Amino acid sequence: MMQDRLIRAWISLLVLSTASTGVAMFIDRGATGGNPGRIAAISGVIILTLALIKARIILSRYLGLETTRFWRRGFNFVLTVYALLLLGLYLAPVI
Repeated sequence: MMQDRLIRAWISLLVLSTASTGVAMFIDRGATGGNPGRIAAISGVIILTLALIKARIILSRYLGLETTRFWRRGFNFVLTVYALLLLGLYLAPVI
């Protein structure tokens, strides 16, 4: 049972990593069209969101925080605040 959850978490991490790589390759190849600033900002938001989801999977599945409600909520809160801070710093020059 434990192996099945870890394998699903590993596959989820692979899929999310592939998605973030695909978004980064989309921007790197210059497929931004007429508005590269807006597309780069949107892609940054997508990549940061995928990184947040991956961090939550790692904390809950691999470190076993899915069994403790208090610690999982605490780590999720800190990760979300940190991601929002990074997002604000990333989008500050665009705004």
